[in-house]
Amino acid sequence: MSWLTGKQIEIEVKNKKIMISPFNSEQVNPNSYDYRLAPIFKKLIPNSRSGGIFCVDPKKEMKYEKIMIGNEGYLMKPGRAYLGYTVERFGSDCFASLCTGKSSIGRIFVKNHHCAGLIDQGFRGHITLEMTAQLPTIIYPQMRIGQVFWFQSYGEALLYQGKYQKNNAGQLSKIYQDISQ
Repeated sequence: MSWLTGKQIEIEVKNKKIMISPFNSEQVNPNSYDYRLAPIFKKLIPNSRSGGIFCVDPKKEMKYEKIMIGNEGYLMKPGRAYLGYTVERFGSDCFASLCTGKSSIGRIFVKNHHCAGLIDQGFRGHITLEMTAQLPTIIYPQMRIGQVFWFQSYGEALLYQGKYQKNNAGQLSKIYQDISQ
């Protein structure tokens, strides 16, 4: 697998093989591009009850509380699940990519994506961030919270056409569409 360098990322953006909007060269790293946290958050709310315990049922549509993150920040609480999204929109038909946290964010024990880090070739949109905090932690809009890196794919590309295409904000899980009732 070959990862792009920061300089190559800038070249591919200029050649329109990678879309980052808005693009800021100050967010380019040696092998990645920093993404920023958008000012809208969704706090997930259990959507079912099992054995007297509130829980998440993947057969049911998710419920959430919408939260605006002001300049004073927002206090993430341990044990809560949040969906955020990137300020930037990303996409590429030529490269697949992965999103991951920044080491500075990891060192304050905030996870900004739990398991859905792959961005398929052909995807266009904001990246949804599955976020939790191990300690009570204040987050701020526009803060650099993670990074994306791109890699060369081999073989004929099957471009993404899935249900999260053109994501305009943090998307709730649509797994209920995949589970037969």
